[in-house]
Amino acid sequence: MHKPIWNIIWRALPTLLPAILLTGVTIYVLNNRQEIAPQPVVLPGKPLATFADLYPVRADANGRLFLDKELFVQTIHALKASPSPKAASDLIYLGQSNNVLLELSDSEKQLYKELISMPAYTALSDADKQRDKNFQVYRDIVNGIGQTFSGTGIEIVLHDTRNPLKSVVAIQNPISGRRLGDATTNFGLELIKNYSIVDKVSSSYVSYDLQLHDGRRIKSTTIPLFDDTYGLIGFICLNIDISKLNDSDPAAVAAFLANFKATTRNDKIHELIDNARTHTAQK
Repeated sequence: MHKPIWNIIWRALPTLLPAILLTGVTIYVLNNRQEIAPQPVVLPGKPLATFADLYPVRADANGRLFLDKELFVQTIHALKASPSPKAASDLIYLGQSNNVLLELSDSEKQLYKELISMPAYTALSDADKQRDKNFQVYRDIVNGIGQTFSGTGIEIVLHDTRNPLKSVVAIQNPISGRRLGDATTNFGLELIKNYSIVDKVSSSYVSYDLQLHDGRRIKSTTIPLFDDTYGLIGFICLNIDISKLNDSDPAAVAAFLANFKATTRNDKIHELIDNARTHTAQK
C-alpha cells in the first residue's frame, strides 16, 4: 500500500534534502545581510591543511585523530620563518580550540605566544569568538532541518573543519553514535584536505554511498562551507540510513514514512495563519 508513495519520496530525496538546506541558508543570509561586512578581510597564503608535511592533525593506526605536538611545534617554527597568515590563523585556531598550551613545554609555550603576538596574527587568536560567529547561522539551520526529520534516520551534522579534533558543533538524529564535540573521521580529514587545496567555493558531493562500521549502508551528501576571510570553515553533512529501506523490511519503510509525514501542532503558527486568512478576507 505504501510502496508507490515510498518510491516517489525516495526518488525525490537526493535533490529534495540539499535543496531544502541550501534554500534555508540563502534565506537566512539574505535576511541578515546587514550584518555582513561589505569588504571582508581576505587572508593571504594557503590553508594549513594544504601543507601535508606540517599539518599537525594525524590519524593513528585505528583511524583516530590526534594532535601531533611535535609537528605542531615544527609548524610554529615554519610559520615564524615564512609567515602565511591563512595557515597561521588555522594553526592558532586549532591550538586555542584544543588547549595546546597544556601540552607544551615552557620554551614551546613561549614560542607559541610569540607567534600569536606577531602583528599579523594578533587578531586571530580568539578562536571561540571566530567559531561562534562563523557557525551561528549554520547551527540554527542544521538544528531546524534536523528536527523536521526527527525519527527518520536522516542525520544532519555541522562540522568545524578548522578543528577536526572537535569537529561536530551541531547534530540532529545521530545514526552513528556521534555526539557534540566529537572528532571527524579519517575520511572527513581527507575531505578537508581535498577542499582546502582548492580553497574557494566548491561544489557539493551529493548522494554518495558509505558504510558504517556495523555494516549499515548510508546515503551521504557533503556541503562545504566557505568564509571570505578563512576559506573552508565547515561541512554540512546529510546521512541517510538506507540499510532497512527496502522491500524486505516493510515495517522499517512504514516507520520511516510515518515519521517523515509527522507534524507538530504549533498554536502560534496557526494563529498567524488565521490572521492571514482574516486579513485576506477583509480586502
